[in-house]
Amino acid sequence: MRIETTISGDIVTVRLFLEHAMAAQSGCMADAAQAVFIRMLNVRYRGEKVFGAELSPAVSQDPFLRFRFRGTAGGTLVISWSDSQGANGSHSHEIT
Repeated sequence: MRIETTISGDIVTVRLFLEHAMAAQSGCMADAAQAVFIRMLNVRYRGEKVFGAELSPAVSQDPFLRFRFRGTAGGTLVISWSDSQGANGSHSHEIT
C-alpha cells in the first residue's frame, strides 16, 4: 500500500495505491463466488472515520482511490481492509 497526502488550508487530499490482485472476472457468476478481492476499506483520522468503501470483483487490480476530508497536519491515518477470503490488515500514515 502506498499513501500520499497533501494539505491545502484545512483540506487533506489522500491518494491510496492499493496493491492487491483483485481477481479479474470473466463475467460468470460462478467465478464471482470464488474471486479474491478487497471487500471493505475504512480510513480513520484521529480515531474518526473519514472514508469507507465496499468494493467488488469489478474493481481493477491494484486500485487507486482518492478522497478529501477536513483536517490538519499532525494526525494519523489508519487504513484497514478485509478481503473476500477473510484476510485483513491495516496500515498507518502520519500526515505532516
